[in-house]
Amino acid sequence: MSGEFDPTLELGLPNDKMFICGSRGFLTRNDSVRDLCERIIPNGRHFYDVLTRYDNLVTYVLGREEAVAGNVPKFAIPFLKAHGATNNLLYEYSKDALTLMPEAKESMEYLSNLMPTFITTSAYEQSMLALEIELDVPLCESACTESDIDHCMLGRVASKELREVAEEICSLEIPDVKYRLNVPMSLDRKDIKITNTLDSALADNMIEPGRALMESCVPMNSSKKAYRLLDLRRQNSVDLDGTVYIGGDHTDYQTMDLVRDGSGLAIAFNGSDFAIRGSNIAIISESATVGAVFAHVFYDKGIQAVLDLADAWDRGFLDSGDFPDRNLGDKLLSEKTPFPEVYITENEDIDELTEKCEKSRERILGK
Repeated sequence: MSGEFDPTLELGLPNDKMFICGSRGFLTRNDSVRDLCERIIPNGRHFYDVLTRYDNLVTYVLGREEAVAGNVPKFAIPFLKAHGATNNLLYEYSKDALTLMPEAKESMEYLSNLMPTFITTSAYEQSMLALEIELDVPLCESACTESDIDHCMLGRVASKELREVAEEICSLEIPDVKYRLNVPMSLDRKDIKITNTLDSALADNMIEPGRALMESCVPMNSSKKAYRLLDLRRQNSVDLDGTVYIGGDHTDYQTMDLVRDGSGLAIAFNGSDFAIRGSNIAIISESATVGAVFAHVFYDKGIQAVLDLADAWDRGFLDSGDFPDRNLGDKLLSEKTPFPEVYITENEDIDELTEKCEKSRERILGK
């Protein structure tokens, strides 16, 4: 946290590296916003999936100028309120649903004692509070979606209207069609219906109390994540070539792309399609320890050492290799989870790699 004693600064040795990560895939298995929708809204998982489909369509497929990936928490909040959500309820449900990745707490504690460490997540602040308490990492700062849901009141009529709109959204079908980043394609008819329905529900015909709730919710979307990266760069006097970013969601693409192009380390950890395309390293793992291994190698020896490690990655090399922290490498080798898969993205067929990683993401994290 700000104001914490930092011995390197006291000795006149300022940090030249920093670590930033998202939550899902590296720290948590569960998607907290989806869990809350499922718990509070009837057929809430599908409701969330339709909102996510719409968010991705308008941002990455239609490329609307005003669209920014990661607005699903903002879209969902008036409907959660209409179904009885409160700040306390969001916190309690988030706490109940929270599922840490194996070794997430230990890895974050290790990294926060090594270099300035930050979490940037699209999760609601109530969910972030539950995660912070569980991780118990005092040297780590976090940023999330601002989501005070109690300040705005919904009357019975407004709540009923929003619940009816939620039912309409839940009735929409999601096609199996996949779209490629920056590759023009015609929208499937089901996606056209999703787009038209959500355009109407979230913008044109959103009732005023619901609009006020949406405007008060400040999502940590893809642009906000990128701006935070640049703010942290300025505040810590650490350039992009000294930055490690671990992410896995679509909303991490823009930030990871900046880090990668700035000669930093952008790791797609159990990543989605777009996260893979923004990374220079892709990792499939059921434990967070391997993320700490690569972050420490980058901290000690830089990006080329990371690429060399990824290129030679196997159990034998890890067992005999020269690592900055031999104990950390041995810890990874001793884990009972499957040995992590590591890929240098520019060396792979990107479409095949994204397909492989997305299947593994679904297996490890759930759909």
